[in-house]
Amino acid sequence: MSGKNLRKTKIKAGNPAAVALLLAFGCGVGVCMLLLALAALLLTRTNLPLSAVRPMACMAASIGVAVSGFVLARRLKEKLLLCGLGCGAFYTVCLLAATLLAGGMPDWQGGNAMLPLALMLGGLLGGAAAALQEGR
Repeated sequence: MSGKNLRKTKIKAGNPAAVALLLAFGCGVGVCMLLLALAALLLTRTNLPLSAVRPMACMAASIGVAVSGFVLARRLKEKLLLCGLGCGAFYTVCLLAATLLAGGMPDWQGGNAMLPLALMLGGLLGGAAAALQEGR
């Protein structure tokens, strides 16, 4: 019995852009969740002040967006910086929607502007890292 009749079948996705978007979203959220869990563990096991919670959460979110932008840019392989910026804009709009749904008004002045700015720049960092890795 030879291996001629045994062929690997490739699973074809209907829309590669949709698959790339879902994969990027899953990777970014997964990394953010892991970093938030690590930050919570670090805050409970050490004597770090509770004022470090907000910068740690902001850092975890921006790294998650950077991973999301990187994965999306690597999967789509075109307009890499725009992919990263789009990821940052998407998460910033999600932050705005969550603020509005919670009944609050977005107050992005002073120190409160840190998270939306970090989300935008994190996505741009992910797209730039993908562009640098590709050698463009």
